[in-house]
Parts: sequence; structure tokens; C-alpha cells
Amino acid sequence: MSLGIRAATVLDAETLARLHARLWTEAFAGLLSDDLIAGTEERMLEIYPRELAGGSTTYWIATWDGETVGFAAARALGPGDVRPLELVSLHVLADFQRRSIGARLLNYAIGTAPCFLWVLDGSTAESFFRSHGFERDGLRERPERLGGALIHRMVR
Repeated sequence: MSLGIRAATVLDAETLARLHARLWTEAFAGLLSDDLIAGTEERMLEIYPRELAGGSTTYWIATWDGETVGFAAARALGPGDVRPLELVSLHVLADFQRRSIGARLLNYAIGTAPCFLWVLDGSTAESFFRSHGFERDGLRERPERLGGALIHRMVR
């Protein structure tokens, strides 16, 4: 079995959109509304071409024997924020978790840099991020784009 990690390009937009939707279904069923999850692929098919063509976020794709199984995304914010780097997203398909793919994606996306991220309340991802040095800093939000679901900021 062979793991590969590479930077995403605009040619990966459709693959990432479809993977993103599948990952949201796996990770957030029961935590986000069914309607929000159901519309993910359509929204991502609009967003990814723009993002990958020149957005401020860098995306990394993980493949296992040629199958795209996860991705990570990070963006530099610069001074003036709680940390100069934000981990925007990190997801691995359930069947490929516990194979160090998430840790490898995290390393590609942010390395050991000071960083922050947002984690959905009730998500199993929080324990993964804690194991990589992140802790909640007390800031919470209920963004409209997530249907008002509670998210917590974690920093390292």
C-alpha cells in the first residue's frame, strides 16, 4: 500500500469537491443539519475551482494507491490574528483513518508552526488535534454558514 501527499492544483477541483462532500457526510452526520450536508457537493463544485486557481489557501491531497482519501488546507494570515496561520480543513475518509494519514497531512499543511483552527462541537477530531498540541482557547462561535452549529477555536 502506498501513501502519497501532494499540493492540489486547479485540476483537482472536482475531485476535492466530491471528496469534501463525502467527508462531511461521514464526519458531521448528526452534528450538522441533513440539508446543509446534502448541499455540500454543489457548494464545493462552485468554490474549489476559484480557490485552487488563486485563492489564499493552500490545499494538500492524500492518496492511497491512487485513490484520493483525504485533504488538508491552510492559509497564512500574517500578524494581527491569534496565530499567523490557520488550518482551514483536515479530513481523512473513515476507512483510512488511524494510518497516520491525518498526521502526515497536518505536517504538510502547517508543520510545527503556531496555528489555530476551528473544530465542530461534538466532533471526534478534537482529540486528534489535542494529540498534536492544540488546545481550546475559550473562543466559540455559531456561524450561519454552519447552520448555527457551535464551533470552538483551538490554538497551538
